[in-house]
Formats: sequence, structure tokens, C-alpha cells
Amino acid sequence: YSQPWTGPVSEDLADAQTRQWLRSQMPLLYRLLDQLDEEDLPPQQRIRALRILQGSLLETVQSLSRLDGLEADLKVSPLTLSPTPAQRLLDRLCRNLDHLLLALDHHRFGAGPMDNADRRWTIRQLFRFLGHQIEHGILYARPWPPRTWLRLHDLFEYLIARGGLVLGTGGSILGRGFDPETFYKRLLLLGLSPRLVGTRQLDEAVSNQILRWAIESRLVEPAGRLGEYGLIVVEISRDAPARFRLQPQDDPWRGWVLEPPAEFLACAGIRRPALSLVELGADTRALGGGNR
Repeated sequence: YSQPWTGPVSEDLADAQTRQWLRSQMPLLYRLLDQLDEEDLPPQQRIRALRILQGSLLETVQSLSRLDGLEADLKVSPLTLSPTPAQRLLDRLCRNLDHLLLALDHHRFGAGPMDNADRRWTIRQLFRFLGHQIEHGILYARPWPPRTWLRLHDLFEYLIARGGLVLGTGGSILGRGFDPETFYKRLLLLGLSPRLVGTRQLDEAVSNQILRWAIESRLVEPAGRLGEYGLIVVEISRDAPARFRLQPQDDPWRGWVLEPPAEFLACAGIRRPALSLVELGADTRALGGGNR
């Protein structure tokens, strides 16, 4: 799972000269990732390049995030903010991984065991960096780059449609103990947690609690929840996090209903009415003295 960026600010980042050097490297990294994304490379060459780069790029993202913690002015309206260097770097990484997954699928009919391992690695990394992107937007009160949530929804739907993921099974189909459903639900819960916006860091205890709530949460098909008040809807065709919808919806949507435990709802300040349309009608008749 995505680790919270809670480490102390290093002495290096406290030094103005080091911060200036870090910023000076960003145009080179942007250009490198843009060129890699635009090159017409075989999947094996592309994945080799990303495997070499991903460790050092993750360290750079973490340093940039700590630098944001030193310099960000959270009193500025998020609507006026441009993406941070960390967000720009993460966006380019996600675009490259997206491109790689498409390339691997294009060659899937001739895939061997190594190709399957490469696909699992690519999906794990894409989840990982999308998770960092979403956390960064929440913790630093920044708007997410376009397609951030859409990429996450598409990736999760991809695993269900083509990867054999069955909701509610808690499977680790991507290997290395990585449960994509729990990871996805964890990010959905983070997107519903207004108390975390602008906090700049995710306390380990809070992170562990959200993970436990994610494990307890369920994703259910919308058809069985039509006519109910107060649903948390996950609309996978929207480039947006899950949202609380107080009014009932009559038509199904592409996606799911997220059902977190009551403890999370209380923590997030979400008050979900227990009445469905049918129950509301019966309750109204009872208040009026029964059927007339």
C-alpha cells in the first residue's frame, strides 16, 4: 500500500541551495519522461527503462512532497493553484505506465510467463503512483491533474473485466501480497475524508485505521440500491472521487455503491438516512394514521 509521507524533513531539504538544485533538475526529468512516452519502443525496452527509473523517481517525488510541506501556503485557494512539481512528475509517470500497459495488452496473444509478470508489475506500479498522486492532492489541498481518478477507475475496472478480479474475495491476483480491491477502497475513503485535506501528512495511526476501514468496506452493484437515500456512489465514468448522494437515484450508473463501516461514516461526518423510497412511503402513511 502507498506509504504516507510522514518522515522528518531532511537537513538537505532545509538547505536553500539543495532545494534550488532539486528544482533545477525537474525540467530534465519532465523531458526524459515525455520523450520516453512518445518513443515507439517495444514493451520490453519500455518496461526496462521504467524499472530502472522508478526507484529514483519515487525518491524524488517524496523529496518534492516534503519540499511542498516547507513552502506551501495552504491559505491560497486550491482553485488558483497550478500543479506542484511532484504532481507533474507523478502525472508523467502514470502516463508512461498507462502507455506500457496498453503496449503489453497489444502483444498479449503472444505473451509468455515473463509478459504476465511484466503486466502484473506495471499494474502494481500504476496503482502505487496513482495512490501517491491522490494522497498528494488531499494532503496539500491541490486539485488533481486531469484523468487522475479516471485512470484509477479504469485500472480497477480493467482488473475485473480482464484480470479475473472478483469483488469481495480479497484476492492478491497481482502477487506480492498486493490486494487491489483494498487499495482501491482505501483511496476512495481518503477522497471522502475532509479532515485530511491540507494536513500535509498522513499520521501512521490514521493511515492504519483507514486501511482497516477499507478492508471492512464493500463495493456493491448499484442495481440493488436504487431508490435508497444517502448512498456513496462511485461513478467510474467521472474523473472524480466517490461522492455522497443524499437524494435517491432511479437509474443505475457505471460503477458501484461504496458501503464503509459506520465508524468511518461518523469520522467523515457522513449522515446516511436509513430510509429507502419504499420505507419512506410506509413511514409517511404511519405518521398520517395509516391508509386512508
